[in-house]
Amino acid sequence: MMSDWIEGTKPKYIEARYSCYLNWDLEELGIDWDEIEDWDLCRADLKITFKDGTEKVFENWHGVDVDYKHNFEEVLILDEDWSQVEGLNWLKNY
Repeated sequence: MMSDWIEGTKPKYIEARYSCYLNWDLEELGIDWDEIEDWDLCRADLKITFKDGTEKVFENWHGVDVDYKHNFEEVLILDEDWSQVEGLNWLKNY
């Protein structure tokens, strides 16, 4: 029965995930791959650590258009602690 929830597990949020692609043109940014020590992504920011120890962050917030019809990936049903509620989540099958 849907109303018999264990304490704290009752669904509180419905979250949908869509995919979109962001890209950074290294040549356009004046970056030589051989000079990169490490890189990291956080949202639409690419952080590059160069071999000389310097770091640069390259934002890519422009042109972020999500195709809500074709790029749907999953729906998560989450409880009050943002944990997935077992048996109610949906993942797109490719």
